[in-house]
Amino acid sequence: MFIRSACRALSLFLLLVLGFVGELRAAKVPLSGAPAWVQQIPVKLTTQVKPKEVSAGYHTLLRDAQYDLATQTEYQHQAYVVFSEDGLQEISEIRVDYDPNYQQLAFHNVRIWRDGKPIDKTAGAGYKVIQREKELEKHIYNEKLTAVIILEDVRLNDVLEYAFSLRGWNPIFNNKFCNTHYLQSYDPIDELFISIRSTPDHPLYIKSENTQVKPTTQTAGDNKFFTWHLKNLPAFSMDSDAPSWYDPYPCVYVSEFKNWGEIVAWAQPLFDVKEPLSTALLEEVNRIKKEHGSSEGRLAAATRFVQDKIRYLGMENGISGYKPFPPAQIMKQRFGDCKDKSLLLATMLRQMDIAAYPALVNTNYQDQVKNWQPTFYAFNHCIVVAELFGKQVWIDPTISLQRGLADSISTPDYKEALVLKKGNQQFTRLTVPHNSKIKITESYTFKDIGGPANLLVETEYFGYEADMQRSRFAANTTKQIEKDYLNYYANQFPGIAIERELEFTDDEEDNKFTTLEEYTIEDLWTKDESADDNILRANFYPQVLRDRLVMPSTIIRKMPIGLNYPLHMEQTINLHMPEDWPVNPAVNTIENKSFFYRSHIQYHPKSNLITITYKYKNLRDYVPVAEAKDYIKKQKLILNDLGYQLTNNLDAAKRIASFSFNWLMLAVLLAALMAGSFGAYKLYWAYDPPQLTYEPTGMPIGGWLILVIIGLGLTPLRIISHIITSDSYFNLSLWQEITNVASISYNPLLAFSLVFEIIGNIGTFIYSILIIALFINRRTSLPRLITFFYSGNLAFILLDVALVSQLHLENNSLGAEIISPLVACLIWIPYFNISERVKETFVNRLSAPETEEELQAEKENEAIAGY
Repeated sequence: MFIRSACRALSLFLLLVLGFVGELRAAKVPLSGAPAWVQQIPVKLTTQVKPKEVSAGYHTLLRDAQYDLATQTEYQHQAYVVFSEDGLQEISEIRVDYDPNYQQLAFHNVRIWRDGKPIDKTAGAGYKVIQREKELEKHIYNEKLTAVIILEDVRLNDVLEYAFSLRGWNPIFNNKFCNTHYLQSYDPIDELFISIRSTPDHPLYIKSENTQVKPTTQTAGDNKFFTWHLKNLPAFSMDSDAPSWYDPYPCVYVSEFKNWGEIVAWAQPLFDVKEPLSTALLEEVNRIKKEHGSSEGRLAAATRFVQDKIRYLGMENGISGYKPFPPAQIMKQRFGDCKDKSLLLATMLRQMDIAAYPALVNTNYQDQVKNWQPTFYAFNHCIVVAELFGKQVWIDPTISLQRGLADSISTPDYKEALVLKKGNQQFTRLTVPHNSKIKITESYTFKDIGGPANLLVETEYFGYEADMQRSRFAANTTKQIEKDYLNYYANQFPGIAIERELEFTDDEEDNKFTTLEEYTIEDLWTKDESADDNILRANFYPQVLRDRLVMPSTIIRKMPIGLNYPLHMEQTINLHMPEDWPVNPAVNTIENKSFFYRSHIQYHPKSNLITITYKYKNLRDYVPVAEAKDYIKKQKLILNDLGYQLTNNLDAAKRIASFSFNWLMLAVLLAALMAGSFGAYKLYWAYDPPQLTYEPTGMPIGGWLILVIIGLGLTPLRIISHIITSDSYFNLSLWQEITNVASISYNPLLAFSLVFEIIGNIGTFIYSILIIALFINRRTSLPRLITFFYSGNLAFILLDVALVSQLHLENNSLGAEIISPLVACLIWIPYFNISERVKETFVNRLSAPETEEELQAEKENEAIAGY
């Protein structure tokens, strides 16, 4: 029920004293014959079921349950056959729970069948009565008793048969009857008999679920019998990791309630406050009203008071299991269970002019309950709904230390609630904020490769996750939590040690809880035992995320898969490297209708930072059967994608670090230089188009052309500087590593890209010198050739980026490298083709037309060329 308590030590003590030891009394259990209305069902002593077909070492031969509504009596008759020592241990003790506040227990017979003959144990059995308080660990006291029979001389293959009856119903039910009967179990059952004897005063409504079996009906005078008699029921197995609300077992709901409005009409008066409010309660209400002027502030303050100041403790004997104590009493004793705390909070809010009502929910079956035949057994929890500015705000008063604004309180999504508001006839859908999130940042800093590393972990919790952590830190010492965190990481890094004490901050207004850890890891790098000793590896894994993922053990499914919901996680691993590091950047997205997952690997060359980010979010709380196969397949893909490894070859690093000149690349450079120079020479002398204008003299270089010539002048200097300072083009050790098939750094595409880059740079270098010469001489060929220069430079950069993307070498400056030539193309290409100044500046040729005929021919060529 999502319960928190501030008195853990006291509760543990009580658990030891009352829960384990209990109160052992002398036997006061009456022995009698079965009631006259009971239909006697004989036990079949043989079975076709094999020992391997049952799970507990014993097999159910008979399960007989009969009810008489007129006398408020329940009759139970059971029979089991013992298959193994485990089963012998289990059934040699008969236990029956009952509430002495309104029930009377009577045993009718206890016998052992051995070799087909009965051994009567009814009178000679040792009856004991124990008060165990089985829900003590949940801080619930119900005062139920357990009648215990410890049988002597029970042997393998014996059949144990016993029968008892319980008379009396809880008076809180107003003589109404409700029950649920399952028609199949996890293990096989030889015979199932269920009979209900009703009267005209107790009309029954019956609803079947997951079965077509209908009861037989029989009338005897004013009595009507409803009977289910089934034989040889096979085992009904469950798939693993099914949702908590999923109940596939065939069952029948029997109830005297026709609709849920009748349940509200029964339950709502139990929460009516008839007693006057105490002075202490009114003083607390007035204090909150005085300190908080807004309804939102008052709602949040009242919620925190009930959650944190009224501890959880349930006294649920008899009618107290369903009827809350008055608010004045709860305020005085400063404890209560879910219904007590809900009534107190709703009462306080009404005193502040905020409409509020208790609401019944089921924490396990959630929205499935509304499909049942209405019953008072449908609910196991009580919360509050408040109406604030036309919106519903749902609050669970049993969760302590919740923070945040009133409309962002992270109430669990119980899905459907039956609001105890007079006249209500139906369930209400909860609208709760799904603002829970965990954000983890693990930052590793390396001084050198192979040495120790520093690990800094910052974890941010939001919404419900923040509430959980706040409660954890309140219930445990920081030192204990620090120890738990250390041992968590020690599973991956045994040589880890705390560098500084655990720190945490709590932003209550935004409901954000943050922890900060710092460690030193001595053994992060390990040698690869499967390879030679010169290979070091370091592994990094998002273990926190992995622990939250659901991979069911039942792969071939007939049932849905339950998911953690809401679940929203982001885990980032930062690797601060001491040197340049080859990285394969990648983005991987895996998703379906139930979840979304993305991993992203990045490299930041300026800071030598590798970042691996994992994002995961469940989109609903279950996976339908039809989608289970796809879900499991994609979850396996996620598990394979998790984790990152750094690998360092010490020999390769030494060889790369010791520079030796690559004469072959120098030959490539010289060949490109010679070929480019020859092409530029031919282009300078061969391409001599007519002038764009025939003014006697052209204009000098000026205006915007000054910027162009400056940029052109810097181009060859930049290229030469890049070639000389680069450690990639002429490093023979590097080339041996990337071209050697046996090397861990083998990468033929990288070798091709380096050759492509140096040839392209040499071509750009020579062509830029040609353009500068033509520019200074104001040649008529300049406008057309400079257009090719700008567009060719852009094409070269784009091809280089494409190669880098294929190599998976992250470079954050690639975007800037593309933008610069792109802008140059967009500005200067139109300028050199339409500017009048360009036409009047670049007018010189190697030779000019001498005759009128030559001049006329050139004009015709101009028209054809489009000048």
